[in-house]
Amino acid sequence: MEGELTRVLRCYGLGEVQAARRVERGFVDENWIVETERGRYFLKRRHPRRRQPEQVIRAQHELIEHLRRASFPAPTLVPAATGESFLALEGELYELEEYIDGRPYHPDRPEHLEEAARTLGRYHACVEGFAPQALRERGKLYYPENWQAILTRMRETWQLDRDVELARFERQLESLAHDLAARYAGHGELPHLIIHGDYHAGNLLFDGDRIIGLVDYDKASWQPRVAELAEALIYFASPRPGPFIHLVYPGFLAWEPFTRFVQGYARVITLDENEAQALPDYVWCIWFSVSLRRLLERAPRRPPEAVAALQEVLALANWARANARRMFEVACQAKRKESL
Repeated sequence: MEGELTRVLRCYGLGEVQAARRVERGFVDENWIVETERGRYFLKRRHPRRRQPEQVIRAQHELIEHLRRASFPAPTLVPAATGESFLALEGELYELEEYIDGRPYHPDRPEHLEEAARTLGRYHACVEGFAPQALRERGKLYYPENWQAILTRMRETWQLDRDVELARFERQLESLAHDLAARYAGHGELPHLIIHGDYHAGNLLFDGDRIIGLVDYDKASWQPRVAELAEALIYFASPRPGPFIHLVYPGFLAWEPFTRFVQGYARVITLDENEAQALPDYVWCIWFSVSLRRLLERAPRRPPEAVAALQEVLALANWARANARRMFEVACQAKRKESL
């Protein structure tokens, strides 16, 4: 790897590599912290799945520059010697940023949770009116039709109809999918913007209780604003560890961090009534679609734990449906509180 780093950094004109170490930030790309004669940098080699067309990458980098102009804590991109904000070399794609000397999110510090909520609100405020066409064309996230397509794949690959118990789960999941589709149809018009797309603790860097870096914009796309809030709530309000053992999600949401996060977000962004009504449905849809997709990725054929895994999926969906009113009320109360 030393030779690769030398070749890459030579294209940036930053002098000789003095030190480098691999870091495990993220689960897809390969990342290094490198020190040269000019300073310390963060180098990312994009995974093949994230090597989007160049116009998409340029739009993502345009988003970062837009945020920095708004004094938002986005990273500083370092252009290659060609002037491009990324480097294509020997079939690989690299990005270089100035190193942010921050500390990780601490789940036991309420101040970190509140700062994460406010920063998501700040991000959404900064990107209002910013909509490069390349990021508007990246497809929909978390819609019932996506859920139904995943369920169809599971029906075929896990052969759900060949097992009486699994067939019963399939019917319940199908019923829930139709129920959710009907709820989505009643959402009304929802505010859309370019969401960050990967807002979780691993992409936040702190100095004390203040966020000094929000990184990794590879999943930025044009989506309903409330979809990203739902994603963040699932991450920041989920128990760790939780009761589930077969899903990517550890368990149901905890009300104290859920409420605290919504209130922190509402200090910057006030959800309209349509968004408050849609929030529980997005939580439900994210849980359902991501859980099923990850189960399929991990086990293309029906695994021995199929029944237990689908029981957990149903438990999540039923919890979201049963607690939809309470989630809606938390969002509305936060709106009223901030409007006083």
